[in-house]
Amino acid sequence: MSDQLKEIADVPKDFIKDGTLFINRCTKPDKREFIKISQAVGIGFVVMGAIGYLVKLGRPLPPSVNTQRHTNTASAVHIPVNNILVGGA
Repeated sequence: MSDQLKEIADVPKDFIKDGTLFINRCTKPDKREFIKISQAVGIGFVVMGAIGYLVKLGRPLPPSVNTQRHTNTASAVHIPVNNILVGGA
């Protein structure tokens, strides 16, 4: 029984020890690395924004906004976002 308590008490100690080792190994990025990371994040923003824009185009406008009688021409692009996120289940 005391071995189990000792193992349970060692978990936080090991966590603190591993966390301290991890923090000590981390280094601040230099200018070149920072620029590369910033560019990657910027490209990600642009790609996700473009995908979001296309998905927004795929949804027809609500009836209160769509005052014309014919269908919205922007709804030609249809992306089944629900099926993609849920996995078609």
